[in-house]
Amino acid sequence: MEIRKISEGEYSTLLGMNGGTVESPAARRIVYARKTDLEKNETEIWVCDRNLENHRKIFDVNCGNHNGPSASFITENLIVFRDSVNNLPVFRIMDIDTGEVKYEICAKESHCAESGKYPFSVSREFIGKNPDYPEIDKCGIYILDVMSGKITLIVSEQDILSMVREHGLTPNEYTASVSHVQLNPSADSVMMRLGVDDCPVFGALGCIDLATGKAHVIPDKPVHQLWFDDDTYMATRQFNQGKRIEMETSYIARFSKDGEELEILGGISNHMDGSADRQWFAGDRCYPDYAANVYLYRRGNKTPAAVLEIPHDEYITWKLQVHPNPSFSCDGKRLYFNRICKDGDKYKTEAVFADISDIVGN
Repeated sequence: MEIRKISEGEYSTLLGMNGGTVESPAARRIVYARKTDLEKNETEIWVCDRNLENHRKIFDVNCGNHNGPSASFITENLIVFRDSVNNLPVFRIMDIDTGEVKYEICAKESHCAESGKYPFSVSREFIGKNPDYPEIDKCGIYILDVMSGKITLIVSEQDILSMVREHGLTPNEYTASVSHVQLNPSADSVMMRLGVDDCPVFGALGCIDLATGKAHVIPDKPVHQLWFDDDTYMATRQFNQGKRIEMETSYIARFSKDGEELEILGGISNHMDGSADRQWFAGDRCYPDYAANVYLYRRGNKTPAAVLEIPHDEYITWKLQVHPNPSFSCDGKRLYFNRICKDGDKYKTEAVFADISDIVGN
C-alpha cells in the first residue's frame, strides 16, 4: 500500500479535523497547511492539484497545531479556514481562484459546510466584534449561506440551556459556548458538543431538529462524532474507569440522536472517519504511551484490514497537539492523515495519504 506525501521540504505539513473535506467536491484539488516551526503559530495555507502538482500558497494565518487551520473545501473554488485576529478566532471563506476573501467572521468555526450552508457558533466574547454583520448580535448557532451571504440564527443561547436542563443536566458558564457544530447532510438538524458539570470527561452531545425544535442529548457522549446519515452519528466509544481513558476497549460505532448504540463499525480508535458509502472506517490510536497508528476497518469488523504505522513521539502528539485525524477522499480510495517523521535529529509532521484502492476495491 503506497503512502504519498502531499508536499515535502524544510517544513511540516498538516491536515485539519478528522473527517475533513481535504479534497474539492470534484476531487480536483487538495488543501493543506505548512509550518516552518511547530512551536510557533505562523501557518501557511496551500492548495495543489490532486496529482500533487501546481502547489501554491494562498494565505497566511496564525493558529496552533491542533486541527491546524481546519482548512476545508465548500465548493470547487471556495475553502473555509480559521485564523486568529486580536487573540480571537475568526474564520474566512476564500475563493482560491481569485484570491478574494468573501467572508471574514469573528466566531468559532464549525466542522464543514453542508449544501452550501456553513454553521458557526457565537459566544459572549464575539458579541460586537462583527460590525460588517450586524445580524450577529446574539449568542447561539448561526448558518451562513455561502452563495447569498444570508446569515440566520438557528439556535439561541436560551435554546441550548433549555435543552440541557430538560434532559436533566447542569449547565455552567461555558455550556452555551458550544464546539464541533455540524449540520447533517440535509442541513435540517444541527449537533454540537456541550460542556456540562455532569459529564466532566467526555462532555455531552446535543442535537436540535431545525424544523420542529425537537432536542436530543447524549450525556458522556462518544467522541469525535460525525454524522453517519441524516438521523444517526458515527463516533468512537471510549471508557474511563477512573484513572485513564482506555485505548484497548475503544471502538467505532453508530448511534441514534439519543445515544442508543445501533451497530459496531470498527475497532480501536480515537479520531475517526467513514467512507462516503459507509462501508469502510478509519480510526487512529491517538492515546498517551502509544504510537498513534491509523487503522482501516471494514464495516462491522473490529480487526483492521490495514495498519498505517506512525512513529511514536509523545512531545509532538500531545505537547504540540498534532493528531493523525484520518479523513477519506470523496471516492473512498484515499485515506488522508497527519504522520510524524524524523528529519535528521528533528521531528516534524507530514500530511500524507494512503492509496487504499486495492483494499476497498475499485
